[in-house]
Amino acid sequence: MGRYYHLSKKLTEAQSEEIEREMEELEDVASVEITKNHDFMKVITKDNQFAEVMGAAVNICSRVAEGAQLTFARFAFDDKIFQQA
Repeated sequence: MGRYYHLSKKLTEAQSEEIEREMEELEDVASVEITKNHDFMKVITKDNQFAEVMGAAVNICSRVAEGAQLTFARFAFDDKIFQQA
């Protein structure tokens, strides 16, 4: 099961790509994807432990996207909302 996090501001395509690239390099990340409209980031971890991964994610987003913050939005039980975004 993954989690969706709301991004506090719109990202550029380059920022989204860099955040995804850096997040995928984290050892415990199984997958990461930012929605097409750059509002949400879906994160799936390999071991369902999010504390360490999201600590790194906060730092990555803030640095790459000039202060962007993350807020937990919901669990990723199904992707209907993600696919529409």
